[in-house]
Amino acid sequence: MSTYSVITVLVLLLVLLPLASAVIVPAFGRIARRVALVLALVHLGLTTAVVAIAIPHLGERAKRESSRRGDEYAVQFHPEFVPGDPGAKDDSPDARTTWTLFSLSNKQLAPGKPGPNVQFYIGIDGLNLWLVALSSLMLIPVILVSWESVKEKPGAFFGWVFLLQAGIIGAFLSFDVVLFYIFFELTLIPSFFLIGKWGVGSGRRDAARKFFLYTLAGSLLTLVGVIGVVLTNPSADGTVTFSIPQLMVNVQKGLHDAHQKALAGDSAALAVKQSVQFWLFIALMAGFMVKVPIWPFHTWLPSAYGESPIGVTVMLSALMAKLGTFGILRLVLPLVPDAAITYGLPAIGGFAAFGIVYAALCAYASKDIKLVIAYSSVSHLGFLVLGLFAFNKEGLSGAVLHMVNHGLSTGALFATLAFLMDRYRTTEIGKFGGLMARYPNYAVLVFVLCLASVGLPGLNNFVSEMLMLGGLFDARNPGVHRLGLAVIAAFGVFLSAWYTFTVLQKAFFNPTKEPEPVGGTAPTDVNRREFVAFGGLAVLCLVLGLFPLPILDTMKQDVRVLSIIGDTARARVQGVPYVYVDDEPKPAAPPIAPIDIEKGGAGAPPFGGPKGPVPQPGTKGAKGGEKGGKGASPK
Repeated sequence: MSTYSVITVLVLLLVLLPLASAVIVPAFGRIARRVALVLALVHLGLTTAVVAIAIPHLGERAKRESSRRGDEYAVQFHPEFVPGDPGAKDDSPDARTTWTLFSLSNKQLAPGKPGPNVQFYIGIDGLNLWLVALSSLMLIPVILVSWESVKEKPGAFFGWVFLLQAGIIGAFLSFDVVLFYIFFELTLIPSFFLIGKWGVGSGRRDAARKFFLYTLAGSLLTLVGVIGVVLTNPSADGTVTFSIPQLMVNVQKGLHDAHQKALAGDSAALAVKQSVQFWLFIALMAGFMVKVPIWPFHTWLPSAYGESPIGVTVMLSALMAKLGTFGILRLVLPLVPDAAITYGLPAIGGFAAFGIVYAALCAYASKDIKLVIAYSSVSHLGFLVLGLFAFNKEGLSGAVLHMVNHGLSTGALFATLAFLMDRYRTTEIGKFGGLMARYPNYAVLVFVLCLASVGLPGLNNFVSEMLMLGGLFDARNPGVHRLGLAVIAAFGVFLSAWYTFTVLQKAFFNPTKEPEPVGGTAPTDVNRREFVAFGGLAVLCLVLGLFPLPILDTMKQDVRVLSIIGDTARARVQGVPYVYVDDEPKPAAPPIAPIDIEKGGAGAPPFGGPKGPVPQPGTKGAKGGEKGGKGASPK
C-alpha cells in the first residue's frame, strides 16, 4: 500500500471513529466519560497526524496548480487524500473517488467519471483542514466541562456527542453535494436529544423542538436548491453529477458561454441563467441562514443556547454554527456566483449588518452571561458573513480564519461558564460580584478569552477581523456601499468591547457577592480538569494571534480559486469582459500587463475569453469594471 493510500485511511477514520464511538461509549455505563475522553484523545491524535501530513501536500499542490492557469483546473476544488481515489495506488492523486453509494443511472460508467452517482467523496483541502482540526480539538473541553454536570445516563450523552461530531466532520470533508446534505442533516438528531434530554432548564424540550423545526424547515429548502443546482448544470454530454468540483466546472462553462453571447449582443441566455441562479441562491441560503444564524432567522438561538448543557452549547457555538458559513463557502459562492455577487452583500449582507448591531444591543441588555455570549456569537457571525460575501481574497481568507478563531474564543467562553454552573448552578449576572478576588486564576483565564473575543491585537480574532474589514473596504460588488458595511462591521467590534467589559465589571470587580454554593461548601478556584478544558484554548488564542500564517498559507490556493470565480461573476454582472490580472508574486520577473483572454496564454482565465483588445487601464472592462477599480492598472 502506498504512502498516499495510508493517509487516505486516516482521513476515513476521522469520520468512522466518531461513528464507532457513538455505538461503543454507551455500553460502558458509569465509566463512559473516561472511555469518551480516551477516544476523543485518539481522534485528536489522528487529526494531528493528518494536519501535519496535509500542510506540505497542500503547499506542493499550490505550486503545481499555479502553473496551470489557462484551463478549467483554476475553477474547481482539488481535495487531497480522497478515499477510493484511483490514483492513490501510485501516489498520483486524481482528486476523485470510485466509491459510489448509489447510482441514478443503469449505464455502466468508467471508474471516476462524473455521472449521476452519489459518492462517498471526502477529502482534505485548504478550506476544511483547520475546521476539521477544530472539530476534533473542541471535543476535549466538551467532555471535560460535562464531567461533573452530566450525571444521568452519561454513556448515552457522550454517545450522542460523538454522533454530532461525526456529522459535523463529515459535512466539512464532503465533496459530494448529497453527501454534504446527509451529514448536514445528521447533526439535527443528536442535537435534538442532547438539548431535550440533558438541558438545564424547564423549557429544554420546547427549545429542542424549536431548534429542530427551524433548522429542518430551512434545510428542506436547501435540499431543493441542491437538486436545482445539479439539474441545471449537467456535464457536456448531458449527464448530471453530484461532485462539487465537477459542478463548479459545469457552472463556469455554462456561464462563460452565456457571457460570450451577451458580449456579442445576445443577452437572453445569460439573463435566464442569472434568473435561475437567483431562486437557487434563495433556496440554498434558507438553510444556511438558519444554521449560522443570521438575523432575523436567529430566534431559535437564545432558547437553544440557554437551555442546553454547557458542553452542548460549546458544540453549537463553536462547530454547528460553522456548518452554515461553511455551506456558503462550499456551495453558494462557487455554484451560484452571479447571484452571490448581486444579492450577497446588498441583501444577506444587509441582514447580517443589522444583526451585528441588534445582537450586540441584545447582549448588553441580557441578564445572564450565557445569553450575553450567545448574542455575541450572532453579532460576530454577522461579521463573518459579510467577509464571505465580499467575495475577494482578503474577505474570504479572513472569513475562513475567523471560523476557526471564533470557534476557539466563543467555545472557550461558553466552557468557562461550566466553572460557575458546577459551583452555583446559575450564570445570572446580578448574583455575582468580586470574582476577581474570589477566584483570581479563573478571572485571568476569562479576561484572556474576553480580550480575544473583542479582537485585541496579538490575539486570534484581531487578525481575521482585520482581513475581513480589508475585504469589505475592497469589495466591488454592484449595488452596495462597501464603506457603509465596513463601518458597521467596525462599529460591531466596538460594541463587542462595550458589552463584554460591562459584564466583566459587574461580575468580577463589583463588591463581592455570590449565590449559595452547591453542597454548602466553599468552592475552590480552577482545578486541573477545568484548566485543561479552557486554559488550553486560551493559549491557542494567543498562538493563533501571533502565528496565523500556517492557516492562511494552507488555504491560499483554494481562496484563489474562489476569488477568480468571484471576479468573473463581477464581470458578467457588470456586462464587461473579464481580464485576468496575475497578482501572485514572481521574483525577478518584469511587470506583466493584463493578458488578452482570447489568446489563452499563461495566466488566461478558464475557458478562454471574448474577442477584441484588452481594455486599457482605467477604462470600463478592466477588472473591477470602472476607473480606478482593482485591476485597472496592470501589476
